Amino acid sequence: MEISNNIFDLIEELYFHPHKLILNEDYHSREGHLCNACGLLLHTPSDVYRCIYSSSDEEDDCAHFFLHKTCAHLPDRVAHPSHQHSMERVIGSFDEDSCSICGNELKGLYYICYECDIYKMCLICIVPLNKFSIDPDYHRHKLTLSTSHHKHSLHLAYSLPEMYRKFPQTCRICTQHVYESHWLYYCPNCRFFAHIKCATTPPMFRNGEEYDSEEYDCEANIDESILVHLPAPDHESLLQQYIKKKKIIYWLEDAHVTPPVNINHWSHEQHQMVLKNRSGKRDDEGLLICNGCTKSISSRDCSDLVFYECSECDYILHQYCALLRKEMQLDLDRKLVGIQSSVYDIWSCTHCEGFSNGTQMRTTYVLPFLEPKYVKLDTECAFLPKLIKHEAHPHLVTQDHFVSVHDCSACQKGIRGRDTFFRCTRTRPPCYFSIHIKCALKPLKLTHRWDPHPLYLITSPEGVIDHPHAFHCEFCSEEINTNGWFYHCSVCDLSFHLNDCVDLFPYSRVKFGATNIKIRDHEHNLTFVLSKKRQPCQRCRKNTYGKPVLQCTPCKFIQHAQPDLCT
Repeated sequence: MEISNNIFDLIEELYFHPHKLILNEDYHSREGHLCNACGLLLHTPSDVYRCIYSSSDEEDDCAHFFLHKTCAHLPDRVAHPSHQHSMERVIGSFDEDSCSICGNELKGLYYICYECDIYKMCLICIVPLNKFSIDPDYHRHKLTLSTSHHKHSLHLAYSLPEMYRKFPQTCRICTQHVYESHWLYYCPNCRFFAHIKCATTPPMFRNGEEYDSEEYDCEANIDESILVHLPAPDHESLLQQYIKKKKIIYWLEDAHVTPPVNINHWSHEQHQMVLKNRSGKRDDEGLLICNGCTKSISSRDCSDLVFYECSECDYILHQYCALLRKEMQLDLDRKLVGIQSSVYDIWSCTHCEGFSNGTQMRTTYVLPFLEPKYVKLDTECAFLPKLIKHEAHPHLVTQDHFVSVHDCSACQKGIRGRDTFFRCTRTRPPCYFSIHIKCALKPLKLTHRWDPHPLYLITSPEGVIDHPHAFHCEFCSEEINTNGWFYHCSVCDLSFHLNDCVDLFPYSRVKFGATNIKIRDHEHNLTFVLSKKRQPCQRCRKNTYGKPVLQCTPCKFIQHAQPDLCT
């Protein structure tokens, strides 16, 4: 078969190869023989160009110089459906560079878009889709891919589909950014996106690198059963889980120890409190709210049946809240001091930013090279361990107090300087999972007046079965960024941004209903309530609707409970 001299001139130009090559059709290669252009193994049998010049000098011996016939006939320029510009053929340089499609290092021939400069394609990616003859078994990018990284088959896309471009997308495997113009594998039902390289590597690898074995051993030595696991089923069970794990109250797990019947509690020194049992009460007798953690005393959990109640006023404490001491050394660098203000004094927790009028635990964080950080915490945040396990992340997460350069993985908002937050403990390879404490404490499910069913916390769109269309928040009508967390009801197909369904009721953790309150501005006893009428405050004349107020029903006096609301 006659070979055009142009082919040989091209080979000599690109590879500096001084010898003529011969075409072998149906060539049966030996194990390990590679094409010098694309770097792939030679197929058996296949059409190849090879050099027959041999020499005793290894440097001059060319007996192992091979080219696929398809690689030798590659055009100077190609137009590929995955990219808007044509690309030119170039020879690999000494600079480290990688294919924009598969992420592999570029060696030998490849194609580059000079208009974009950064878009490059290796021959492995470009040859089969330009209909050159190549064995499909040797092409790694299948149109559909079954992988252990995801429960559904993944589809190959030349670029990020337009419908997903409103928000920046990340690879669900390595958590790094997915570029719109790069190839990827994705699941349309679950909004699962993965780099080509990540999707085609085993789970024990990340970015092509094997996880450090010592890191695995470190986590393997930790008994996760002793850790606090989040999210909690609901808000009511969270504090109790902390206390049981920390064993602060030893008789919660010991049925043989009887709690005292009468106590004088430091938060309510004016009256004695008596041990009560809710098991004899009917559900229609009213909801009991603890003045310590401001959570309900529920009959759903047997440990909640026993509580302490003041016989002279509406002051109630869970058994485990009543037995917390006023001062506690939580660990080497944290001492907690309990404060109980007036029943209408509302304050904000430093960690979760939630409003409360319950027990306030104060402490100071001593940080290296920084001024001590004084904080006010509710009982949940005060006992939050430094190391926890969250089902949204495969690794353990630990508390940190320094500035994070990464946004919160839950709400997608920045973490401010000196905020306390959780971050992933893994360092090799680095994992950038970070979350605000208030986001980490979101319950697994909650109720909302707009939906008769529970709303469930979705930490990944994979948690919603068969939902290819976008999620929109019922409160603000905006599309939800599914890279973050949100609440969803699959029955009604209702969704809410992570904070919208909670922030609608900012005072949900405030105990209202206190009576016989005396202030200097009014001669009658007042009641602490959440205003449901559009009435002006007697002090500032501002509308009080939806705000905590002190009111006198007989004379229609109403005033903001907090002076801050009048400013």
